[in-house]
Amino acid sequence: MVPAPGREEDPGYAATLAAHETDWRKVEASLLGPVPGGKAVWYQKHMAIHMLPEVSLAWMGQVRNCFLIRDPAEVITSMTEFRALAQDVEESARLVGIPQLERIFDEAWALEGRAPLVIDANDLLANPKGVLARFCAAVGMPFDPAESITWAPGKHEGDGAWADAWYQKVYQTTGLQPHIRKETVVPKALEAVVARCRPTYERIAAHRL
Repeated sequence: MVPAPGREEDPGYAATLAAHETDWRKVEASLLGPVPGGKAVWYQKHMAIHMLPEVSLAWMGQVRNCFLIRDPAEVITSMTEFRALAQDVEESARLVGIPQLERIFDEAWALEGRAPLVIDANDLLANPKGVLARFCAAVGMPFDPAESITWAPGKHEGDGAWADAWYQKVYQTTGLQPHIRKETVVPKALEAVVARCRPTYERIAAHRL
């Protein structure tokens, strides 16, 4: 899907547009089409920032929706490693994807008639086997710890054109590392952005596994 306006500075922006479909209707059709490789399960990762206002979310009624969330203080400070945020608080929140996430979450709830599945990134890191076992049970999928929390290093077949710009640290990993909780120091200039995003995060986090 076409990245949101204002993201032209994102690493890999041009390469992504050149390599991938940009008509959201065609993307939607492919998401609901045959599962690649004849597999029983097709995991699709979507970014809130790509769901522009004109993109219909009705297709979400034909899949099981799951949300992976992270504390906005961590998201926002991490984002600054890749790009600068806007001066305007609301614009910065949009660049991070929080307003879009709330719209998507509400739509998923309406389509499913219940709260969607939610995993908090820190919960996952603190107890990967426990959280993933509960997730798999919720979606009716077998849980294999060996395949779920370890992987081969380097680039993977399913990585998109943006991967080299964003996944360099991931390429060096082979599994989930033990989680060490530490205080995130938010730059003074971004405190208002974190404050804008936190209510949405906490509302969704209330439903986490």
